[in-house]
This record gives sequence, C-alpha cells and structure tokens, in this order.
Amino acid sequence: MRRLIYNDDSQGVGEARPGHAIDDLQAWVDKPLSRLAIDTYVWCIAFPDICMHDTRVGEVYGARFDAAPDDTAVTIRELHAAGTDVLHVVAERTRRHKAEIIAGVRMNDTHGLYADPASAQISRLLLDHPQWVIRRDDGVPERALDYSFAEVRAHRLAILRELAEGYDIDGIELDFTRWAKFFRRDEAILKAPIMTQFVGEVRRMLDEVARSRGRPRFLLGVQVLESLYLNLLAGLAPDAWVEQGWIDFLIQCDFNCTNPQLPVAEFAAFCKDTGCTHHVRMGNMMGGSWGGKPHIQGRPTVAYKNNPGYGGMVLTVDEARGAAANIYGGGADGIGLWNICCNLGAQHKAGATGPDRQKFQQDMMHWIDAVSRPEAVWAGRRTYHFVPLYKRQVLPVRNYPVNALMAGPTGWPVQILRFSRASIGFRQPFRFRMADGRGGEQLTGVMRWRLLAATTADAFVFDINGTYLLPSAVRVVPEADDELPAVWYEIDLQACPEFAGDNELGVILMTLAEPRTAGEPYLEELEVIVEAGSA
Repeated sequence: MRRLIYNDDSQGVGEARPGHAIDDLQAWVDKPLSRLAIDTYVWCIAFPDICMHDTRVGEVYGARFDAAPDDTAVTIRELHAAGTDVLHVVAERTRRHKAEIIAGVRMNDTHGLYADPASAQISRLLLDHPQWVIRRDDGVPERALDYSFAEVRAHRLAILRELAEGYDIDGIELDFTRWAKFFRRDEAILKAPIMTQFVGEVRRMLDEVARSRGRPRFLLGVQVLESLYLNLLAGLAPDAWVEQGWIDFLIQCDFNCTNPQLPVAEFAAFCKDTGCTHHVRMGNMMGGSWGGKPHIQGRPTVAYKNNPGYGGMVLTVDEARGAAANIYGGGADGIGLWNICCNLGAQHKAGATGPDRQKFQQDMMHWIDAVSRPEAVWAGRRTYHFVPLYKRQVLPVRNYPVNALMAGPTGWPVQILRFSRASIGFRQPFRFRMADGRGGEQLTGVMRWRLLAATTADAFVFDINGTYLLPSAVRVVPEADDELPAVWYEIDLQACPEFAGDNELGVILMTLAEPRTAGEPYLEELEVIVEAGSA
C-alpha cells in the first residue's frame, strides 16, 4: 500500500554549490529518502513551460539569458555541461532508495504578480502569446495560460510526452493546486469537460509511450483542491478522472497548510476499489499567516516563524496526529507531504525558523514519523486544533484564484462566529471534524474553545451536537489582555455527549455585558485533545 508521497519543488537545484552540482543534488535527494518511509518521491520538474530538465519542447530555466540569472540556472548549466540534467540525477538517486520516482508538473504556476520578461520564471511562450493568457475582471495582473486554447494544451501535452519518453521515471504527477487557475473563473465550471478531455489525453499518451518502450503502465498522479465543489469551480472533475481508471494516486490538498477540516470521506468514497490510492496533503504550517492578535501562548514552535499569531503555528507531533487521524479515519490511504523540502534546506526562509534550524528540521521529521502509519497515529495523543487558516488583515493582491479576506486562495472558507446584540438567543454552530468518538466510544481528554473580545460577565450557553452542556461541567478561564481580552471554556471529554465525526459546538449568546473595550465577542479557535489509550 502506498502510504507516504513526498513532494520536492526543486529547491535543491538552487542550493547546490557551484562546481558540486551532481554531488549536492544527490545529497539533497538522500536527505529525506534516507530518513523517512517514503513510498513515492515526486520531483517537480516543469512549471509547466519553464523546465528544469534538458527540454527541447519547453524552455530550460534561465536558458534565454546570456548570463545565468541565479544559482538555479548555474546548477542547470553545470549539469548540462556534464552531459546530464536535474531529472536524470534525481531519478537515478531515487532508484537507489527503492522508491517510486515521479516527474511533477505544475499545471499553471503564478508565484509572482507580473509577467516580467526579466524573470526566469516567465516563459517565452507566455510573452509571445498574450492572447492565451487568462483574463481577469478584478484588476489583478495574470500570468497563467488558458487551457481553453488547443495550442496551450498541445504544448503542455508535448512536455509530458518528452518526460515519459526520455527519462527513467515511474510516472507523472499533474499538480492542479499551483495555482488552481486554468480558465477564466466565471467560465471554469462550464469548461471542466475540456480539462477532463486533456487528462484523458495524458493517460492515453502515457499508455502509448509505455507500450512503445516495452515497460509497465506509467503512474499518473494528481494533486487537486480541497473539495469536489472547489475543484468544479476551478474547472476540475477528479471524480470523473478516477472513475475512468486514468489516475493511480490522488492527493487532496489544502492550498498551503495542514487542514484538519478537509472532507476526506468525500474523496475516499470515489477512490475506493478503483486502483487509485487517496492521499491528503500535510505540510509544516497549520495556522496560515495571521500575525495579529490573539497571540498564541505557551507554544514552543511559535519561535520558529517569528510570528506570535496563528502564522507561527508550525505543527506539533500531537497536532499532526490529530490531522492524520481525520485523514486515515476518513478513509484515505495515506499522506502527501508538501513543502517539507523547502524547510530541509539551508536557504529558504532560514531567518524565519529561529536560532536553531537543525532543531526546527528535527521537529518536522518527528511529526512526519508520527503520521506515516495509521497505527502510529492511533497510538499517541491526538490534538485536533481548528483555527482560521486564511484569515487576513489586508486584501492580498496576488495571482491567487480568489483574493479575499475570509477565504483561502482556492475559495476555502474561514470560520468565525460573531456575537452581537442582534444575535442574542440564536444558536450559532462552530463545525469541526474529529475521527475520535465517531463510533460513540468514550474518550479521555479535554475540549477547549476561546471567546475573543469577551469577559466572564458575558453569558453563553453551549451544546455539542444539540445536547446542552451543564454549566457546572464547563470550566471558565479568563485570559487578560488590555487590547483583546478573552475567555477559555474547557470541558473534560468524559463529560461530553457523543461525538459524531462531523460535529458542532453550538453557541448561544445570552447576555452581552457593558461597557465594552474590545468590541463584540467572536469565536474562531477550538481544540480537542484526546489522550493516548482512548478507545
């Protein structure tokens, strides 16, 4: 059974030392494969028209510039001079570790904002054909090509064919999460059949090349968005691709974080008994990027990100187990690791991981070990921690598909309950997914939630899944802060009514005290800590 898929975004190409390209790239591959129980190693090689391999179809990164524009281009040129390239070195090294080696291709990559000709990330194809660029109505410049055009699809299919024909790889992964833009947003639903046809063409091409090379079936993997609904909004129909038998592994992805709220069972249902293994993305970030209050107290990992807010919440082992419990408990086969490679290097955001980067990296390896097998997840404490992942202080102006204060880049909603005088007497549900307790078993641990901008003079009534909680069972712990006072409410899990997998904490505001110094109360964070040994 394929359990652990590791994604590498080619960070190691830029970190290789001049004159040591082959040795350093091999060492980069060795680092995770020697330490982790990785089944499938995906190396992102095409972005998609700018490529790290020695392409004749796409454009080699940095090749159109006389002087190498950066260290990545220096490494690529050194490898070519030695008669090899990035993917040949990576594939050969991965084979030594007996893992599957997959060539990853981003289906549209728009990390920057403008189509700057001076950027090595911008392809000549895009510069020469502005008529193929996706048009937006929100004023944000775009740098993604529209799959509505047959020429775009043909060019990218040719890049995929080149990879299948020329390299000792086990398959190809289509990464649809970078950046989930393939058509005009308002046209994408109607154009989903175009992308389905394209994925089918990729499958047929891979089968044709496999036959001509006399080799087994090439694997075809996909990274797709959080839910079937959000995929459809982007013009994607992964359930149809799996039903057709085209896909061998699928990774269900939050845009950039570990998200314990993903509808795992929705994907597990259509992947079951199909030959397609289902995985869910996990990365080292779990709190988005919010840096304002509330500040997170008593958390050793906050120092890693130089961020006292949710954005400093890199995963702890217990939180990783909680998220993975929802993944395995929801029926998924395994984990898809995301952006671990960036944190394993010495350069990427090195100043934002605290004074001890080695400790930071070791902690990351520990949580990966804790989720690589289901039995390891259920053997330890599981902390289900829910925070507003994509809450923002200002509107992001980037090439995100969705630019909003209270939604993720692909449209994933931010959950915040707000309590005003108009809401007095009305129940508001905070929804949370939790694999533990869904069978009615008794749990040991604690559930806690925080009412921000609240004081103990405000009165609330709480329920779990419609069963009210006795006030005597709920502990009230005020949190003093001159700007943003808060109140924690805690209850032992043994005093809770039954959980149901998809749960609700119901909250009713009964009394709103005056005067107020921090505005009206709101709730955006909930934590459930299940002790090891719970049934």
